[in-house]
Amino acid sequence: MGNPDQMRVKKSLFRHARMKRSSSSGLNYPDPTKPPDWEEHNNIIDGSKRVKTSQTFESLFDNRTLSDLVVSVNDGQYVFNSHKMILGLKSDILATLLHGLSPASSEGERPILCLQETPECAEVFSRFLYFIYSGIVWLHRDYVIALQKLAERYQVHALLHHCENYITQILNNMLAGCDINTRGFVISTVCTLQEDTVQSLHVKDLAFKVLCMCFRDLVQSDRWPLCSWQLVCDLLKSEYCQAEENIILTSATDWMKKNHLNDKSRIEDILINIKYPLLHKRVLYMMQKNDAFKNFPRVQELLNNAVKYHCFKDIPEAHADFTGVQFMPRHGMPHVITGENNNYATEASPTSMRYSDTSSRDDVSYLSSADITPVSSAHVDMILDSTTPFPVKPRWQGHGQGTLWNKGLMIC
Repeated sequence: MGNPDQMRVKKSLFRHARMKRSSSSGLNYPDPTKPPDWEEHNNIIDGSKRVKTSQTFESLFDNRTLSDLVVSVNDGQYVFNSHKMILGLKSDILATLLHGLSPASSEGERPILCLQETPECAEVFSRFLYFIYSGIVWLHRDYVIALQKLAERYQVHALLHHCENYITQILNNMLAGCDINTRGFVISTVCTLQEDTVQSLHVKDLAFKVLCMCFRDLVQSDRWPLCSWQLVCDLLKSEYCQAEENIILTSATDWMKKNHLNDKSRIEDILINIKYPLLHKRVLYMMQKNDAFKNFPRVQELLNNAVKYHCFKDIPEAHADFTGVQFMPRHGMPHVITGENNNYATEASPTSMRYSDTSSRDDVSYLSSADITPVSSAHVDMILDSTTPFPVKPRWQGHGQGTLWNKGLMIC
């Protein structure tokens, strides 16, 4: 094994050899990543200083100078002069594609890397490529998700991080009460974020809260019938779902009708999330009279409890019988504190941002929560205003009329 002095010498020689680099001539040279006295002292001594400058390849973006590659997107829809070293340096996925790329067919020509992207991603591929060269990107709500998809596909982690931060910021601003038409995502985009498996749990949670807050807008949109069964159940179950209970019931039956839902268990899983005690007693009477839920025991029990509630709620001795979430109005979103801009420098437009690490702001805004409007007699007139038994009519214009017992909706 040797004595301790010999072991120390061997370790020192091994460390010295590991720290040295070799040139093509075979000569060792000092490791430029370490200070000059690193081998002897293993730390930075007085007189040694490390400096760093910000260097990018921005000037080479789509520049024919020293270009040894052509990137063609969607069969020549977009073509870029590129550089193998830069692309391979910034993306392992691109490096793998370049490694398997066939050489140019003739001397003087450059090999072509052909990429197929969705139309949305192709439109922002220039921004993606510019970020690879410069580290700079303009982010905007209209295309940030497409840009994020490119960053995810090619594993450009820095860009992926900036896109997620920007998406998070917009969702937070929506929850804080910003003007959604000018500063927020459209409701269909929020649905996509919530149901996208690529998104982080934090983004999905924020998107879900926005959907709860904008539930009325969601159920009026063309995106509502396309929502997944799980998302519909989660929204109807949420205490943050901001709509009157009759609107929630209408929306649920409308979704089931448009999706031709015939699975009895799934129908029941949706209907048990309605707070029947919050519906007007005239509505409950019509539902009981028509045996709407005779094949759904759990829903029928909730309906019976709702009828008892309206009959006996004013009796003090009965108050203990009416406890639980079914008898409590849904409440609004809690106060939201948002730090705008999350290390992004805002330039030129309040709806777009140019990435920069040189700015940080901590603007704070709050969301004022509003109580949910209880079901009133006006809502009852809206629901019952039809010649068919217990019609469920939305109050908004242009939305399809549905009846709880329309053919193909309920299983009898």
